[in-house]
Amino acid sequence: MANICLTFGTKASHDKLIDALTTVKGLAAWWTEGTSGEAVKGGEVAFRFGDNGGFDMRVDECDENGVLWEVVGGPDEWVGTQIEFKIIQEDEHNQVMFRHIGWADEGPFFHHCSMKWATFMLSLKDYVEMGSGRPFPNDLKIEATGM
Repeated sequence: MANICLTFGTKASHDKLIDALTTVKGLAAWWTEGTSGEAVKGGEVAFRFGDNGGFDMRVDECDENGVLWEVVGGPDEWVGTQIEFKIIQEDEHNQVMFRHIGWADEGPFFHHCSMKWATFMLSLKDYVEMGSGRPFPNDLKIEATGM
């Protein structure tokens, strides 16, 4: 199994980070404007990317330390994987630890998604620090052959 692991540090408040990860409004502000659903434990959140399709996540954990989702709908490579955001507080600094867990292999789609997750983590960072992210459809576009 392969995992995508990313992190960034920020002086943005813990409350701002939690809001960005646990509310539909917050998620839509940095990942995709096509976000809907119930972002609470036991709920499901749909993330849509226009003609590119999307993903459905079941919220397995949601608390002051972060979230854990299981992918229940979307591309075969994603279904059954988990997406985790953990917030580690250190005085006036917060560390965001991200993992996309359980990929079957490190094929071309894995590599593409690794790069896209990196761009969306930077969008999350911009959102919590400056108030404006780059969610789809205004995200940084990555050229990907065969995707």
